[in-house]
Amino acid sequence: MNNSHTHTHEKLRSEIYEGKRISAEDALTLFRWHVIELGMAADHRRKLAFPQEKVGFVIDRIINYTNICEAKCAFCAYHAHAGRVEPYELTINEICRKIEELIEGGGTQVMLQGGLHPDHRLDNYLTMIKTIRERFPEIYLHSFSPAELVHISGKNGISLDETVQSLKDAGLNSVPGASDLLVDRIRNAVSPKKCTREEWCEVMRTLYRCGMTSTATMTYGMGETLAERIAHLEVIRDIQDETGILKAFIPWSFSPARTRLEHITPATGVDYLKIVAIARIFLDNIKFIQAGWLTEGTKLAQVALAAGANDMGGVLTEEVVVKATGIETQITMNGMISLIRDAGKMPVQRDSQYHEIRRFE
Repeated sequence: MNNSHTHTHEKLRSEIYEGKRISAEDALTLFRWHVIELGMAADHRRKLAFPQEKVGFVIDRIINYTNICEAKCAFCAYHAHAGRVEPYELTINEICRKIEELIEGGGTQVMLQGGLHPDHRLDNYLTMIKTIRERFPEIYLHSFSPAELVHISGKNGISLDETVQSLKDAGLNSVPGASDLLVDRIRNAVSPKKCTREEWCEVMRTLYRCGMTSTATMTYGMGETLAERIAHLEVIRDIQDETGILKAFIPWSFSPARTRLEHITPATGVDYLKIVAIARIFLDNIKFIQAGWLTEGTKLAQVALAAGANDMGGVLTEEVVVKATGIETQITMNGMISLIRDAGKMPVQRDSQYHEIRRFE
């Protein structure tokens, strides 16, 4: 390293350790850091944001109530036109049976996800939520997605505010902020029928106005540049500055197998750890960063807990979208507790708002 480069590196390093906000330009240079040095810096930032050595998980169930979807994203192996899975729609009774099983297993959260159905209107969603709410008043509904909300609002010719407020009034608690990659160049290439970057931001502002919370995700490895990865994080940090509604950030790598993007080289484990670490350092306004055991595997998720992550997401009792790409990772609650303990952390079952339900000393 020449002197000026060393000086710049040391200056950035001390800014990170002092807890200062870093610029997008500085964040981009972090991709050049060795993964161990970067992970240590991120772990330090995690301690500033979240001093306890606790790692939470929620017992939840993703219910994909239909796979009939107009979006036909190139990165999806699950929609009815991908040829992997037959088109289907669950009845409300089938949905309720799945929720019953979740509750019997100690679960607290349901994620209803169904893509952009060509025929569903707001009433379909309201009926589904009201029925679930009547039968299971205690269950937390963390459901749908920004793309679905934009789709519902468009299909009904009503504003986003009206759409979100109606769903909230019916009993929806919060919305997962499925973000894919918030870079329009990539969105136009792989998911042109989904909401734009600006529409995603508008959904977040609407949720804020309606008094609801969300999260933000990141699907990387779809042909984007490193600068575009940082641009995605910048959109999230700006929206969080503006609204404060994002409870967590959840990155995962795109799995090209069985999709229309099979030609793309899959991202590596080091890529994943660098994304987690850079996100922890750059997203200084988000407290929880999830380790993606479902897509990355349990071993890599454990390492992520030493590189900035402090949550394990859900012990999913059902998951079919990732499974459609050929990845099959499953875990029980006891498995999750062991996984967190083996990483040197204290496991904590949490609710959907990240409050502790019980800890496993």
